[in-house]
Order: sequence, then structure tokens, then C-alpha cells
Amino acid sequence: MHNYEIEPEKTQRKQYFVQRRGKDERNMVLALNKKHREEIINHSMEVYPLEACGMLVGFRELEKRIVFEVRTSRNVLNSSSSYEVDPEVELQVFIDAEKKSLEVVGMYHSHPHWAARPSSVDSNLAFFEDVSYVIYSVSQDSMASYVWNGRSFEPEEIQTE
Repeated sequence: MHNYEIEPEKTQRKQYFVQRRGKDERNMVLALNKKHREEIINHSMEVYPLEACGMLVGFRELEKRIVFEVRTSRNVLNSSSSYEVDPEVELQVFIDAEKKSLEVVGMYHSHPHWAARPSSVDSNLAFFEDVSYVIYSVSQDSMASYVWNGRSFEPEEIQTE
């Protein structure tokens, strides 16, 4: 069973977050199958020119975060330069993952007009440490993943299976 706790009002977003407490795991690889990759791309194209966002549910095995499910969300900021996952969707994703003995292994969002690199806005809004942050660039049709270490984003390899 995973060890989760709810921490109220931890950020300026004033929503409830569920955090997994546990071992710090770095230098992992994100395993994303073609179907999940296409779901992220399609969601990004559907909401363009706004930023798409959502969560990645799966599990950790050896040095991989393996995505089992992509959960889309509306961007409550309705913005082309920033995103926020709907808090109700976010909480429900954590609850559903726990019921399936899975965990949130990552977040994703799109950059409609620029590269698949974290922006200063992304750094200021990053909250979950040691999970994958996937960014899809609509304008460049490219995808990259990073891990937030609490101070900065570190590049992470994506294996498409």
C-alpha cells in the first residue's frame, strides 16, 4: 500500500495535494507507449492555442516510471502560457490510482508556441518532486520529459514502447 497524506494549502494555488512520501529516485526513464504519446499529442492539438494538461498514472519498476494511463484535464487557467490541472480532477486521479495500486508518475502539459523545455513559469509552478513532467511542443511537434528536484528541472529520457 502506498503512503499518502493530504496537505492543505501548500501552494498559492490553494488546493489540496496528495503527495507520495518515500525514497528519492533520480535518473529514471519514463516509459510511454505509442498510445499514451498520441493521447498527449491529440489533447494538445484539441485545445490549441491553449496549453493542455493532465496527469500520468502508472508504477515504478527498477529505474523506470511506466505509464499505464493518461488522464486529461481542462486547464483551469484557460491560458496559452500557463496551466493548472483542475483540482477536482487532480484529487480524483490520486484516489483512482491508489484504488488500482498505482501512483501518479508524472504530469504533462503542452507549449503551443515554443520548445518542449521548461519555462520560468513552469519552474515557478512546479510542485511534485521526483515525478516526470512531460512537455509537448505543438509548434515543433516534439516531446521531452524532465524531473523536478525541488529547485530545477533535470532532463529525463523518454522510451516509447
